Amino acid sequence: MRYLLKALIISFILIISGCATQGAVNLDVKMAHIIDYKLYDVGADLSDDVNKWLINARMSGEEGQYFIYQFANKDKRYMNSYVYRKGSSDYEVSFIYDPSDSSAKGKIHVTGIGEELGNEKIVEIKSINDLSFLFILSDESLKDRLE
Repeated sequence: MRYLLKALIISFILIISGCATQGAVNLDVKMAHIIDYKLYDVGADLSDDVNKWLINARMSGEEGQYFIYQFANKDKRYMNSYVYRKGSSDYEVSFIYDPSDSSAKGKIHVTGIGEELGNEKIVEIKSINDLSFLFILSDESLKDRLE
C-alpha cells in the first residue's frame, strides 16, 4: 500500500511537470508573436535603408555607443528595430512585462555583450507594433541587474 501511494505521488508529480513543460513550449510560441530577434554579421545582406543607417552609425559615435533604427513592416502589424552597439559581437535581448505599470505594456531590454575585434554584430528585433513598448539600451545585462 505504501509503495502504491508513493507511485501515485510520483505519477502526479510527473504529470504536473509534463504540463509545465507543455505550458513553457506554448509560452515560447505565443511570445514569438510579441517579440522575436535575430543576430546578423555587420555587412550581412540587409535592406538598403538599414545598410545606409548602419554605415552612418559605424562612422559616427564612440566605442560602446548604441544606435537604433526602427520602422513598421508593410502591413504595419510589426515594428522592426535594428540595434547596433559599436564593438559588440553579441546581444542579450529580454522582454519585460509588468502588469502594474500602466504607462507601458512592456519593455525590451537590449545589452551589447562580447567584444571581438572585427566580429561586430547587429540585432534585428521584431515586435508587435505597439508604441507603448519601451526600449532600454543598457551596458549592464539584465541578469547582472537582477542579482
